[in-house]
Amino acid sequence: MTHLLRALLLIVLTAVTFFLISALGYVLMTSAVILILTTSYAIKYRISGAGVGFAYFGLAYIGFGLMLLGIGLVQTHAGCMFLIGDCYQPTLPPWMFEIKAGANLYLTIVNALALTSAYLNTREISRLLNEKSRI
Repeated sequence: MTHLLRALLLIVLTAVTFFLISALGYVLMTSAVILILTTSYAIKYRISGAGVGFAYFGLAYIGFGLMLLGIGLVQTHAGCMFLIGDCYQPTLPPWMFEIKAGANLYLTIVNALALTSAYLNTREISRLLNEKSRI
């Protein structure tokens, strides 16, 4: 039952993240998610010791940054005025739209996973604090 609830939470947070990215933009939404994630892992690691969970999200966001850099380089080479925005140059490869859509989906899923992880960290923090108060 708990796996079903976690999967449902991930689906709901993915939809919320998608709509918030549409409303607030990539930078503001991702910055807020990284702040929430960093806070949850900092508190969790202070209570239970260091781990590697936060590093995986760092690698995922670095991967997104490299993908964004690659998109910008291809669009600049094609003669587009903007690095990331829409480009209607005839020299732009036709598969570039799918790459941009994939980057958007990648960031949405990583943000939803980060929010899910922050929620699970919060539950674990409250469990650890309850165990320490009983002792």
